[in-house]
Amino acid sequence: MALLQSLDTKGKITLGAVALGFLVAVALLFKLSSSPSWQTVSSGLDPASTGKVTKALDERGIAYELQNGGTAIAVQEAQAPTARIALAEAGVNAGAQPGFELLDKQKLGSSSFQQQVAYQRALEGQIAQTIAQVQGVSNAQVRLSMPKDELFTDEEKPATAAVLLGSSAELDPGAVKGIANLVASSVPGLKADGVTITDATGQLLWPQENATGGGGSLTAKQAAQARYESQLQTQIDAMLLRTLGAGKAQVQVRADLDADDTTREELQYADEGVPLSEVQETETLRGRGAAGATAGTGSNIPAYAQAATGGGSSNYRKSSTKRELGVDKTVTRTKVAPGTVKRLSVSVLVDRAARPDLPAIQKAVEAAAGVQTGRDTVSVQAVQFAKAPEVEKPGGPLAAVPAGVGSAAKIGAVGLGVLLFLFFVARHLRRRETEELGTPSWLAELEGATRHGLPAPAGEPAAGGAEAPVNIPAMADFVDPRKSAIEDLVAREPERVAAQLRTWITNET
Repeated sequence: MALLQSLDTKGKITLGAVALGFLVAVALLFKLSSSPSWQTVSSGLDPASTGKVTKALDERGIAYELQNGGTAIAVQEAQAPTARIALAEAGVNAGAQPGFELLDKQKLGSSSFQQQVAYQRALEGQIAQTIAQVQGVSNAQVRLSMPKDELFTDEEKPATAAVLLGSSAELDPGAVKGIANLVASSVPGLKADGVTITDATGQLLWPQENATGGGGSLTAKQAAQARYESQLQTQIDAMLLRTLGAGKAQVQVRADLDADDTTREELQYADEGVPLSEVQETETLRGRGAAGATAGTGSNIPAYAQAATGGGSSNYRKSSTKRELGVDKTVTRTKVAPGTVKRLSVSVLVDRAARPDLPAIQKAVEAAAGVQTGRDTVSVQAVQFAKAPEVEKPGGPLAAVPAGVGSAAKIGAVGLGVLLFLFFVARHLRRRETEELGTPSWLAELEGATRHGLPAPAGEPAAGGAEAPVNIPAMADFVDPRKSAIEDLVAREPERVAAQLRTWITNET
């Protein structure tokens, strides 16, 4: 209080400003620390579902915040249980299907039918949560049809499943096939043919026309070409980035792939046949006729026979060979997998300022892309690149800092600012106090009283200008009046004396 009274008007205004700044800083810190934290109660919603959720929350007067472009809704952490109850009462699905956590809430005495229904719901939710983890799927709903076990096998009905995907724009046929197999492997007695997958637009994704999911359709071919082009372009970009530097080359790849499943057969015959069977026949007849025959023989033999046997001897031979040959042939059946490159075109533009070696770059690109002469084309050109204008990112360097880290940094910065402010203000007040106090008036009065009412020290001129006589009293009778005056002053004004002592100590240090 005495220090406040000793300050002038300017000092009091400064002290009031310091106190006001301290209060503002405390209020700001309290506001930042007590600001409500938001908790997400629904995510992966389509616009129609978002409208239903917000309407249910408005009816109950619960404040909410839209996140992730309107696909997620968050409420204050204290109101999260109330929001979930409100959405459940309104019949609004506030997020993914519940999984096996449903089995933790089983009531005592539930029937076998209730247990079976709870298990089916839990299995549906667990499969839906698994499908939602696939890249490109924002939300999934699963419905299972699990018939009862029958005594006879021929009376059993197969299980079926229906899957609704919230978004499937980035899914290729291979990913859809993977989802179908995932669902089929998660349900006993379910085959991939019994799974039906549909996207939010109602388009049937599974079963596909080509059940292999590898090709056969225009969409599959386009997806395969896009993946191949992107992969090859990334590899060439990485190679040029290490050699030329960032922003010195642009690569464009166009590929024509054969996405059809084909089977090739080859039939080849050998030059010589292989004998299967061989039959040989040989017949020989030898005979000799008499010169004189009995009467009447010549009339019984024809004329040509008589001419042939006129010599009196006969020799008959017959030889026959029959050989059956087999054809030596080779039949080769080859199933050609889809994805064969039919034509490849690679275009590379290099910044002229980099002074590139175009022939070396072209050879490197041809080798990296696996170019075949006569089938593929590679073009490497050096051009002058345009300089991109420098655009400052919104939010400055702290734009990429996460929200939680930013709040903690703000609180720390405000606290540091308050401490620095108080430090500099206290230092300024201390300097002002030192300058204003200077040599205190009570010290001058004390010196004046010593000069006039007490004998001056030895060798010091008196008040009249002449040298005062030196009288040295006895040590027992001598009492220093200055000591008494200082003791009286300390007793009357201890705060001012302490302030002056602090000032002297500060100046000496």
